[in-house]
Amino acid sequence: MTDLRHMIADLRQRIADLPKIDSRSGDIMDQLRRHRAAAEQLGEYLTATYGARISQKPDANRITMHRISSTSTGGLHGAFSNWIAAAEKRLKEAG
Repeated sequence: MTDLRHMIADLRQRIADLPKIDSRSGDIMDQLRRHRAAAEQLGEYLTATYGARISQKPDANRITMHRISSTSTGGLHGAFSNWIAAAEKRLKEAG
């Protein structure tokens, strides 16, 4: 389970490093584009590093990694965050 803990910590830090979206500063659409592009790059990193499978569809995004899957209708960022929650639940259940 140490590998899973490392994956969680790595993903949590990389999510924190994604470009922020702040409607009070700058062009919101530019911020959204930068955020989405960075999230897609993070997905590529997760695929290359951990063998993640990522699916982006108009109605939902899915990530499967380490036999744990999560989805989100709120973009890749949401799917990544939901994956962390599912992985932490798996760790807790494993004791």
